[in-house]
Amino acid sequence: MPSRTRTRIQVRFPDIDMAHHVHNAVYLTYFETARTEFLDGFIPTDHDWSRKGLVLGRNEVDYRRPVRLRDAVEVETWCDRLGDRSFDLRYALFVKNGRARTLHAEGRSVLVCFDLEAGRTIPMPGKWRAALKEGMEKEGT
Repeated sequence: MPSRTRTRIQVRFPDIDMAHHVHNAVYLTYFETARTEFLDGFIPTDHDWSRKGLVLGRNEVDYRRPVRLRDAVEVETWCDRLGDRSFDLRYALFVKNGRARTLHAEGRSVLVCFDLEAGRTIPMPGKWRAALKEGMEKEGT
């Protein structure tokens, strides 16, 4: 599993607010897109999400610079904390201009392992923990 994923984001016209930049709530959608790509790297495609999966326990966004309609956006995603039943994903949203990248936002999500049938948290599956731990070791966290 790679320690980080890089996800390209297409800024859409409906993402833009009256100030002519991406609306603050849309950043969470960009992070969700990046999170999905990150999770696809270690959770099997045949996983039954209707029984056991993940719920969001927390979302945070730190806005650094505005993102505009024609900006080339890329989100890096990585894991920086493992708990017994949850883990943290971090996000760095960059705007690319040629080879240069400028940080425009940072974020964090706490994902909680959850049994949807029982309606309660569950310990993290061993394979998930091993994959996330491997990525964190590559990352040096």
